[in-house]
Amino acid sequence: MEVQEQDKHNQEKKMLPPPSGTFHTREELLTHVRDFALTQGYMVSIRDSAKDRYVTIACDRGGVYRKRLKNGEKLRQRKNASRLTNCPFEVVGKRDDDVWTLTVKNGEHNHERSKDISDHPSYRHFTEEEVLLIRDMTAAGKRPRQILKALRQRNPNLVSDSRNVYNVKAKIRRESLSESKKVEPSSSSSMGTMNANGVTAMIESQPMVHNSFTMSQSYVESKEVSETKDLVAELCRHFYTLGWLSGTGGSMTIKVHDDSIPRPNQLIVMSPSGFQKERMVAEDMYVLSSDGFMLPTPPLKPYPYQPPKCTDCAPLFLKAYEICNAGAVIHSHGMEACLVTMINPFSKEFRITHMEMIKGIQGHGYHDELVVPIIENTAYGGELTESLTEAMRAYPKTTAVLVRNHGVYIWGDSWISTKTQAECYHYLFDAAIKLHQLGLDWSSPNHGPLRNVNGLWGCSWNFSRAPKVGTFGLDYMIEPSQRCLLLSIEGTVSPKSFVTNILFPYALENVGKHVAMTYDTEETQHDIDLLRSQIQEDLEQGVDGAVPIPPDYVGKELVIASFSANFETMIHTDRKVTSLKQLQGHIWRNGFQSNELVSVVFEDVPEALERWHTSGIKVYIYSSDSREVQQLLFANSNYGDLRKNLCGFFDTTVGNKQVAHSYFEILKTVGVDRPVDMLFVTDSFQEAVAARAAGLEVIISIRPGNEPLPENHGFRTIASLLEI
Repeated sequence: MEVQEQDKHNQEKKMLPPPSGTFHTREELLTHVRDFALTQGYMVSIRDSAKDRYVTIACDRGGVYRKRLKNGEKLRQRKNASRLTNCPFEVVGKRDDDVWTLTVKNGEHNHERSKDISDHPSYRHFTEEEVLLIRDMTAAGKRPRQILKALRQRNPNLVSDSRNVYNVKAKIRRESLSESKKVEPSSSSSMGTMNANGVTAMIESQPMVHNSFTMSQSYVESKEVSETKDLVAELCRHFYTLGWLSGTGGSMTIKVHDDSIPRPNQLIVMSPSGFQKERMVAEDMYVLSSDGFMLPTPPLKPYPYQPPKCTDCAPLFLKAYEICNAGAVIHSHGMEACLVTMINPFSKEFRITHMEMIKGIQGHGYHDELVVPIIENTAYGGELTESLTEAMRAYPKTTAVLVRNHGVYIWGDSWISTKTQAECYHYLFDAAIKLHQLGLDWSSPNHGPLRNVNGLWGCSWNFSRAPKVGTFGLDYMIEPSQRCLLLSIEGTVSPKSFVTNILFPYALENVGKHVAMTYDTEETQHDIDLLRSQIQEDLEQGVDGAVPIPPDYVGKELVIASFSANFETMIHTDRKVTSLKQLQGHIWRNGFQSNELVSVVFEDVPEALERWHTSGIKVYIYSSDSREVQQLLFANSNYGDLRKNLCGFFDTTVGNKQVAHSYFEILKTVGVDRPVDMLFVTDSFQEAVAARAAGLEVIISIRPGNEPLPENHGFRTIASLLEI
């Protein structure tokens, strides 16, 4: 009886091979084997393959290690789940008459089931379809992070990370270099070989097929394409003079018009990214197929030019072509397009009527109301694709979409229509800003005075409470409706010199010791992982000074050395990232606990906090330092523990201090319905602008060592918190 139960138990634990069968495609066969293997607790990988004839699939724990280490070196310790055991498992797929047949050659394993299948490197391998997507997005100039996001949208269960994307990109790069050695191009736009007389002999053009439309290499170099490239370069230079494409920002694209080719299949010309738009020439342009496949890229230019890169707006431009049947698109960074979205930070639309220039917008007349949707900005242009698509579908009549604090996308059925509308849109945005400054309502037919709605004038400002230039007198008190104060720390509560001369040097001196002493703790391992992820992102974005942090198996000393180097660079460049702030907080915590550190606050701070607390006014702190650090600073001040007078702490997990949305989040968290009921005190002009855009009352603190303010800054100022 016991033997029967043991046999049954062993049978339940046995890992079965995938059922044999026939499949229509190679990919279908591979998917079948991989999915079945997952259910059994093992993973497979391709051992041998001839793309159109056969594929041999083995357990990923098959094979043995080859000793490549020198004497005295330690063997890398691998996880048990992925360690090679020379597993004999093997199945074979063969193609016969367009049908793939799977047979089991050896269905046995010599190891246990894997408890965590994600430990297997092969589990993080991409499918052939995913590799094709990586190739296409790489050709379009997309970053690994953007590619990974697209892959996860297709497959939410994907466990691969950006390192796996990097590996595929590296393989693609090696293949490209190998191909370029086989064929040396005579120029960026033609390919050929040199004969004995030094004459370039053209290699026969191979047709390129995209979207079921065939075009030859000669057409890519045709007169129509060349003229369109010239036109895009000329318009970029012109728009630069208007302030729409300054600082290498903004972009433009035009479809190559050809009556013999349907518009959906026409080639696309796009301007490059990171390029001085006033110096654009035709050879700098990119040519893409209608489905976004990048054709021969622009030539490299000598230093100090960067390698060519297609605009980050490419996926957004393609959406305008796809959804709106556009013939050209402009992405402008014009100041008026940016400012008009900031007048009312709550609005999702820009509306204007009864203006002559509305007639220049496709499908509109003088008496019509022009409505332009507003979408929220993101850190990278390519991440706007989803929200831009939604806006295009929700507003089928619009030919523009505003991006808050960023700019505008404008399109038309031709480059002339797009240019004309862009000029009209910028005129109307500028008119709205000027009418707002005059206190007039641009959205009503008679453009009368702005109305007071829920205590806010017009779209966001309450002019009856608008701050005036100058300082408060000592008799100034907060108005009864303002029952909340939000304070910055550095330059407002504490001297800047305390941070730069005491806290930062202490962190720099102790980072190596701190990490070495606490290396094996969960907290420090989390700090290392967080900083490693930030460095990986920095490396992808080309941030200066970023040094790769090696994996743990290379040794503790090397990890700490590279970790400390990145930490030092981040402090010197005053990075406002969570990974840095969190680690600083842990180092400073040790300093406060050991009494090596005592925080310094201005002498007026304790009395002001006590007065506000007695008056029933709630006081909150908002700093780029972590909430833990903020509490340490107020708990260990030169005036004792001041936390009893504070109601809460906010850090950059609610958002950047120079972004209006962050203050909306604080208002919602605190429960303040009207933004004007919260007063924000800061030393930073940029933070003051963002808080005012969110509707808060703002005062700028003038302390010794603070940065000078611009002339006519428009904010009230104080030299002491006792003035409030």
